[in-house]
Amino acid sequence: MKVLLVEPPVSPYDVPTTIFAMPPPHHLELIAGALVGHHDVRIIDLRIESDIRSELSVFQPEMVGCSCVAANIHLAKQVLKQAKKFNREIFTVLGGHHPSLMPKDCDDDCVDAVVIGEGEQTIAELAAKCETNGNLSNIKGIAFRDKDGNFKINPRRELMDINTLPKPARNLTQKYREKGQYFRASWRPIDCIISSRGCPFKCKFCGLWKINRGKYRYRDPELIANELETIDDAYISFIDDNTLDHTKHAFQLAEIIKQRQLSKKLELYGRADTIVRHPELVEKWCDVGMELLLVGLETCDSKALKEMNKHTTIEMNKKAIEICRTNGVELVAYLIVDPDFDHDDFKRLSEYVSQNDLTHPVFTVLSPFPGTDLYYEVKHQLITKSLELFDFFHTVLPTKLPLDEFYEEFLNLYRNAYPTKNFIKAVFQGKAVLTPRMIAMNHKIRKRMQALRSHHDLIQSP
Repeated sequence: MKVLLVEPPVSPYDVPTTIFAMPPPHHLELIAGALVGHHDVRIIDLRIESDIRSELSVFQPEMVGCSCVAANIHLAKQVLKQAKKFNREIFTVLGGHHPSLMPKDCDDDCVDAVVIGEGEQTIAELAAKCETNGNLSNIKGIAFRDKDGNFKINPRRELMDINTLPKPARNLTQKYREKGQYFRASWRPIDCIISSRGCPFKCKFCGLWKINRGKYRYRDPELIANELETIDDAYISFIDDNTLDHTKHAFQLAEIIKQRQLSKKLELYGRADTIVRHPELVEKWCDVGMELLLVGLETCDSKALKEMNKHTTIEMNKKAIEICRTNGVELVAYLIVDPDFDHDDFKRLSEYVSQNDLTHPVFTVLSPFPGTDLYYEVKHQLITKSLELFDFFHTVLPTKLPLDEFYEEFLNLYRNAYPTKNFIKAVFQGKAVLTPRMIAMNHKIRKRMQALRSHHDLIQSP
């Protein structure tokens, strides 16, 4: 069977993608890895290309699959509609974060099946059944449309042993890799790897723990190191939910990377409590190439941390910042802006960043992603039904401040945290390089941020 896997195009409401960062579609490479050897598979990245019709015409696929989140499900559906328009007999599949949490949102004529949860085993079984026109009713982990047109949701599939993950088919995105089109800021080209899945914590704004059923699973360090040895790129992002959670595993993996002398620059995810309890773990990873550690500090307010079910404290966050600074790793601090913020709240958060010398803060608007505990708590308050705005940069909840003032304060957080004078200083210190690409990136990101306030008018206009 010919299978075309598609990364949807970038939403016009998306702020950072294609400007600040664009990682490879590793999720599709894994899905492809589960299919190669049995099927003819291709990947097209519509964040980079635009002509899917030519690919459909040349390749003539029998199955087309897309992965999506809430904010781009409409774009994924458009892709599948194009496939159906090209050939009604093409079997279309939708998977990813939003379809896994809200499969009923995929009840659309352009969608033949929905992969719910992990897709590597499910897609292989689904493709095999489709190839023989088999019965889909006994495939676990899918929703599908039966012969009578009814949308049915099958029982969930058991969580897989992630040591059995297929080898990612990175060769299928080679044409994009060769041009350095996958990146994170100055890290170019960048590649991705998985060392674990899931998180044992249950933050109410997060849906990943629900997809992973509150379980935390990690891969054999030897398997991870073996995969790292096959990656040519110097910059690697561990796209885990919580890379350092199992500290014994994290220590073992760092030690194997050191023993094999794998010279990479690494980006990992961790929690403040893990850092505080195991500062030696940070030191160990810095020794093997960790340059960025992404940590959800979330807020400078103790009460808000408790309401988020975060299980960390302000004191713990401060200690984690100090440990990272001592070890020379840049802490990428994720901080949540509540729609209920007033001017004083914005000022307090900006001062918190300055006082703690956070050089790489990422401010995000509290987003009640459909399917999360937060969503069910506040869905009656939503000011828009348009999923396009369910991201980290738009508010879909009422704001205490007038909307224009809210976005202006949000923009000011970034202006204050990343003043132009700091970049010029970094250039003179040799910590940054002033290139046409960096100048263009800075201009584009500021332009997109400035457009935030107009997006609500566009979405909600009659």
